[in-house]
Amino acid sequence: MSTALISSSRRPHRLVLWASALVLGAAVMTAQSAEAPQFSTDISIDEIMEAIVMPTADAIWKAVQVDLTAAGEVKTAPSSEEAWLALRHQAVTLASVTNLLLIPNLKIAKDPNSKKHGEGELPPVEIAKLHKAQMAAFAGHAKALHATAMKAIAAIDKRDLDGISDVGGEMDAVCEACHTQFWYPNQGK
Repeated sequence: MSTALISSSRRPHRLVLWASALVLGAAVMTAQSAEAPQFSTDISIDEIMEAIVMPTADAIWKAVQVDLTAAGEVKTAPSSEEAWLALRHQAVTLASVTNLLLIPNLKIAKDPNSKKHGEGELPPVEIAKLHKAQMAAFAGHAKALHATAMKAIAAIDKRDLDGISDVGGEMDAVCEACHTQFWYPNQGK
């Protein structure tokens, strides 16, 4: 009888403790969700492309090649575990960098007002306008590049030379689709 009295008298205290824990947990979760991550935006999309995207994409494009020379066919492919691992690191870097491209408010170029651009290419200020107006399309291109880099990782893990070569072609198409929409949309018109 005394055991029943003790446990029934503790029930309100346990309820209060549980309720307090729930309220505290909810408050912490609300505070955490209210604090959006603060990204540094001092590196431009152009700099990310030049420093990370191009070198990693080039490593994948150049990993499997067949060159015709006067001496015959010269094949290039990873030939050691170290070479396969280095290629995999390049593909992982390429997949990862696509997330950087989605950081809000990145500048297009280090100098947004730069007048230096190739024939048929838009100046950075015009690219920035397109980027802002068509952010969902830009994100779609970044996600397509991510998916292609993931295919490269899978082909590398299988040591599939044809798969790596095929992914190189897909990667070229993905990059070109983004460039023709944002960088040089007027070329060929």
